[in-house]
Amino acid sequence: MATTARSPRYLDVADTLQNEISVLAPNSLLPTEEQLARRFGVSRVTVRGALDLLEKSGLVSRLRGRGTTVSPPKITRRFAPLYSFERDLAEQGVAFETRVLSFDATAPAPPFVRERLRLSDDATVGSLSLVRVVDDRIVCHDRRFYPPEISGRFNPELVETEDASRVLEGVVGSPVVEVDWESEIISAPGDVAIALGVASRTLVVANTYTWNIDGGVPVEAGVISYRIDRCKFKYGAVFGQQSGA
Repeated sequence: MATTARSPRYLDVADTLQNEISVLAPNSLLPTEEQLARRFGVSRVTVRGALDLLEKSGLVSRLRGRGTTVSPPKITRRFAPLYSFERDLAEQGVAFETRVLSFDATAPAPPFVRERLRLSDDATVGSLSLVRVVDDRIVCHDRRFYPPEISGRFNPELVETEDASRVLEGVVGSPVVEVDWESEIISAPGDVAIALGVASRTLVVANTYTWNIDGGVPVEAGVISYRIDRCKFKYGAVFGQQSGA
């Protein structure tokens, strides 16, 4: 006689809570673990497993002393067509904040930066670290690098109130006309994890890029790391009509 395998109990609890969360307002407070355990007739360990799963999915936030609350919806980051973070969210009507964490005008250049910016092995670069905040939640971290002829003239404070690409163009006196970028899911390095407020080695979507001006001259390279529990990504394309034979 065939038997049907039952899903783990915490998955059943998570499914039920997910359906209920979908109609609740952001920042709504959920019952305590003890209250949920009594409701579902399970242990607090089982409830904790369900809440952990919902938290990793970005549906709830759990803070000591505050409890479990419903998270705001994930932001949508559009990658095709590719816009700057500032333009993308502004066009969507999403309010955000840019916080500069640090800037070093003469930092050692990592190997991938030297390659992308076509610098010598002993070259220094301007190194800018910042985070983007939506609904009081950090959604991504930027590590941006500038060639030495640019870093000495770059004012990081402007990035907190202006589009970073426009700030750069003001320094170089030429528009950015080309971007070379690639995306991958990686484990967040220690400094990135700290900036994002996640555990070390948490998975993030990392975009490694280079900005070029006319003539293919690179003027900036870097890595933008997105929290996958707080961001989703959209790609769009228009296909041209193929001519007949």
